[in-house]
Amino acid sequence: MMGPASTPPNEVRINARLSGDDAALFQKLLQITGLSASELLRTALREYYAAQQPPPAHPLELLQNFIGSGEGPENLSISYKERLSQLLENKLSSYVQESRAPYG
Repeated sequence: MMGPASTPPNEVRINARLSGDDAALFQKLLQITGLSASELLRTALREYYAAQQPPPAHPLELLQNFIGSGEGPENLSISYKERLSQLLENKLSSYVQESRAPYG
């Protein structure tokens, strides 16, 4: 059981001392953003953490195992419009030819 001075295990209590330019900068940021000291520190911590992460891989690196691994016609990148038109035409003609119940 936690006493009144205990901090939950998933929280960190920080007591920091800022002076000079750092203190002035912190006060200015509080004023500009309208955030509380805790909110400002959380936001700054998240932004600093994100800046420390390695850059994401280049999109080509992410796709290198997939490029050229599919199956299908070799010239699909050239003939896809014609093939798509044919498929849609076939679908449309079969849709139009379906028998419909008479109105009434």
